[in-house]
Amino acid sequence: MAFPTPRDAIALSIKTWEGAWQDDVEDSGNYAHCFNGQTKHLGTMRGVTPDAYAKFHDMDPCKVTVAMLKAVTAADAADIAIQNYFQKHDFHTLVWSPLVDIAFDASFLSGPGRGIKMLQECIGAAIDGGIGPQTREALELYLESENIEHACNAMADIRNNFYLSISAPVTKNAKYRQGWLNRGNWARPSNPAWWSRWDGWKMPHPAGSSKPTGLIPTS
Repeated sequence: MAFPTPRDAIALSIKTWEGAWQDDVEDSGNYAHCFNGQTKHLGTMRGVTPDAYAKFHDMDPCKVTVAMLKAVTAADAADIAIQNYFQKHDFHTLVWSPLVDIAFDASFLSGPGRGIKMLQECIGAAIDGGIGPQTREALELYLESENIEHACNAMADIRNNFYLSISAPVTKNAKYRQGWLNRGNWARPSNPAWWSRWDGWKMPHPAGSSKPTGLIPTS
């Protein structure tokens, strides 16, 4: 069975969960953080923030315009996710699996450091928000020893607990809470729309093998 590539996975998440244009002034992701220290309210298109757009195009976020953002297509958003998040933050060095799919999507929503910390908490690695040899080894051992459906549910629980922690009813994030939880619960084995792409996945080789791990095409 052919499992989704990282680009396939994030493209489906973007299609399912990211609307087109939104410029809520209370959403911190809608602001450009300029090189001179200033901020500028713009908006977000298909989950692509002004800062993410600027990073992808190697430009000062202050030079990003509403028109530039509104021109972002679903394919563009997937390309940005792969370059800015998956490759730049070393997700591509991990065993590509349903668990990393969840962490990648969480990174696109909440930032790469947060998505990596969620994964590290799940697999018992040091929680530092960066992917290195220790995290890679911990992931391999975890995937080898744990039932993958149980692992995905554990990861979804960690993800949703974070969303709950930052969206108490009295906070400005309260209005986003249900949407975040819906997205977190979408990536569970109990949801055929997500799990049907991964059903039957197994660790590709025993942990500790000298074979290369997880290095697959991103498109």
